[in-house]
Amino acid sequence: MKIRLVNSGAAGEPATELEAAPGMTISQAVWLSGRVAPVPLCAGLGLCGRCRVRFARNPPPPLPAEEERLSGEELEQGWRLACRRQISDGDAAFLEIELPQSAPPDRAHSAGGAAAPRRAVEPADAAPLLLAVDVGTTSVQWLALAAAGRDRGREAARGAFLNPQAGAGADVVSRLAFAAGREGRRLLSNLIREALRRVIGRLADEAGRVERVCLAANTVMTNIFLDRDLSGLMASPCRACRGGHEVARLPGFPPVYIPPLPAPFVGGDAAAGLLALLHTGTPRPFVLADMGTNAEMALVTARGEVFMTSVPLGPALEGIGMECGHLAGPEAVTNFALAPAGLEISTSGVARGISATGYLSLLALLRRIGLLDGRGHFVAAGACVMPLARRLAASLVRVRGRPRLPLPGGLWLSAGDVEELLKVRAAFALALEKLLAAAGLAGRDVARICLAGALGEHINSEDMITLGFMPRGLPMRAVGNAALAGAALLALRPGKGAALARLCRKARQISLARDASFQREYLERICFPDPV
Repeated sequence: MKIRLVNSGAAGEPATELEAAPGMTISQAVWLSGRVAPVPLCAGLGLCGRCRVRFARNPPPPLPAEEERLSGEELEQGWRLACRRQISDGDAAFLEIELPQSAPPDRAHSAGGAAAPRRAVEPADAAPLLLAVDVGTTSVQWLALAAAGRDRGREAARGAFLNPQAGAGADVVSRLAFAAGREGRRLLSNLIREALRRVIGRLADEAGRVERVCLAANTVMTNIFLDRDLSGLMASPCRACRGGHEVARLPGFPPVYIPPLPAPFVGGDAAAGLLALLHTGTPRPFVLADMGTNAEMALVTARGEVFMTSVPLGPALEGIGMECGHLAGPEAVTNFALAPAGLEISTSGVARGISATGYLSLLALLRRIGLLDGRGHFVAAGACVMPLARRLAASLVRVRGRPRLPLPGGLWLSAGDVEELLKVRAAFALALEKLLAAAGLAGRDVARICLAGALGEHINSEDMITLGFMPRGLPMRAVGNAALAGAALLALRPGKGAALARLCRKARQISLARDASFQREYLERICFPDPV
C-alpha cells in the first residue's frame, strides 16, 4: 500500500509517497523508509507522541494510549499515534504528518541521518582521513582524523546524528525482534550503511578521503550493520555471532575494522571504551560503566584481571519513553533547582522536554526534600515536612487516575516516569553489585568508576548517590564518549586491536540472566535508598 505524507507545517512542499509493507505499523513504514528525517521515538510504547499522524479521512476510533497522550481536540481532528496503528487501520492511503522541527545546527541531519561535518581543519590542509564511529542504539557519533603527515591524529571533523533505525524500536530487544527475519535485518543494515556512506561522501567533498574506518557498537548493532545472522542473540543461552577483531569489506566503504565483541551483550563499544581508559592510565581497580539502553560494564582489577557484564536498562536514560523525555541538547532541561518560588529549570533554549540528566536531577531533588518516598510515590502535602515540599505537593494533579507533578515550562513528571527510572536504578545498581562481588571487591576498594556517554558527561555524582545508583564514597568520573575515543585509537594504531582481543578473550563474563537470584534481588531494589 502507498502512504502519502504531507508536511502540514510547510506549505508548498511536495508530498512524499512511501511503499508500506503489510504487517508494518505506520510508524515503521514512515521512519524506516529513509525518506523522512529520523526523530527520537519511543517506538511502540505510546508515550512520546512524536509519531502522531493525522488521518485525512475516516480516522479509526481512538485507542486508550491515544486518549492518554493526545488532547480531545487532536483526536477530533483525526490525529493518532502511528506506532499503535497498522497500515490497514482506517483509510491510510493519504495521511498528513507534522514533521518535528529541525535539529540544532551542530546536530543537523538529513533524511538519511548523515550529519554535516564540523571541520577542525580546512580541506586544503587535510591529509587522507581515518574515521572512528560509535553506533549507539539511539544516536551515532563520528570523528574524522588526519591519517598521515605532521597532522596525523589531529581532528579533521566530527558529527552526530540519530540512528535511522529508531523506527524499529527504541532498544536492543526491539531491534532484534525486527531484524529476526532476513528482510528486516537487511532493511536496518541498509539504513545505517547509507547514513555512514553519506558521512564518508561529505567528508570526501569537504575534508578528505576516508582510508579506514573503525566502527564500535554493541553486538546487536554491529551484526545488523554487517547484515549477519542474529539467531545466537535471540535465545538463551545467548552466544555472540562473531568474536569481532576483524576487517570487513563492504560495498561503498573503505576497510572497516570491527573491535572485539567480548560477549553477546558486551560489544565493541565496551571493548573500545576499555582500551581508551587503559591507554590513559586510569587508576586501578576501575569500573567502566557505559549507560545507554543497555548498560555495559567492565571492571579491571589491580592485577589486570577483567570482569564484564551487561544489563538492559531500556531507553529512559536516552531521554526516550518518558512522557516529557528529550534527547540531550539545547532545548532539553538538564537540571532542576529549588528557588523560593518553587522549582527552576536549566536550559539554554525553549524547554521542549527533559533529558535523562534532568530527570535524575529532578528525582534526586524531590527525594531530598521528601516529596518522593522510598517506593517512588508522591507524598501527600500533609505528610511533607518542608514547606516548599508541601507547596509542591499541593500542586499535584491526577490525570486519568494517576498523580502528576506540574513543572515549569509546561512540562510534568508522572508517576509512570518515576517508576521507569526506579527500574533503571534497580538494574544498574544490582549489576554493579554483582560485578564487584565477582571480583571480590567492595565499593570502597574501587579507585574510580568511569561513567561513559552523554549521561556520564553531564550527571551530578551526588544525584547518582542520592538515587542509589552507586554507594556513597565510590569515586566517580565522567569520561565522555570512551567508545569513540577507543575507536579513534584503534583507527590510528591498528596494532592495538590484537592486544585488546587477547584481553577480551581472557575476560570473565558475568551472566546476570543465569543468576537464579537476580530477578528476586532486582525486585527488592525497585526503591530509593534511605536519605543519609
